[in-house]
Amino acid sequence: MDIGRAFSFVFEDEEWITIILIGGLIMLVPILGQIVLLGFLFETARNVVMGQSRPLPRWNHLGETFTNGLPTFVIQIVYSLPVLLLVCAFSCFLMLSGGAMGRNEDAIAGMAMLSMFCFMPLMLIIALVLQPITLAAMVRHIQTGELSPALKVGDVIAMVRSNLSGWLILWLLQILCGLVASVGSVAFGVGALFTSVYAAAVFGHLLGQMTQQTLPAGMRPL
Repeated sequence: MDIGRAFSFVFEDEEWITIILIGGLIMLVPILGQIVLLGFLFETARNVVMGQSRPLPRWNHLGETFTNGLPTFVIQIVYSLPVLLLVCAFSCFLMLSGGAMGRNEDAIAGMAMLSMFCFMPLMLIIALVLQPITLAAMVRHIQTGELSPALKVGDVIAMVRSNLSGWLILWLLQILCGLVASVGSVAFGVGALFTSVYAAAVFGHLLGQMTQQTLPAGMRPL
């Protein structure tokens, strides 16, 4: 995986400043902006797989970009369901325990601490296991252009097992991209909007490279 290329390709596009600025402004729109950014990431990965010399997407087709981002949004929600369900179970347990203990604040606080001590490690382990699987599902979506193959959990897990080290590296690079995105927060939080667009482009390039590496022989992405 060419990590240096993923971080540098953005600056090779003569319109990169405009693209990053427009993307940052789009990010100001709640929810819609995040889904559009996922579509931007998807289009970057697809352009890399298709071998385009300038894979940085434009913003001249926002409707299509939003549509491309929806499946990735669904993938992230679906594969985070185990953690979400565990959080709900934890919250319900605390409420029921609090009701049973009445107004005994010390007992309630003690039960909350004990519950967190038991639940938090489990939640962390599940989240860590799910992240490479989620990335594989995203790659599967890029390969096929369809959502349903990405939701076939058995096939997605088989992808991860076939190249576990590669998926772990991609996951670590995703964390690095997240750190890059957060750098802009030093500018009163506003800069994070623009560094998030850059980080999405970088990670999209990395996803595209992984898609190329895992693409079955003779198969072209749709």
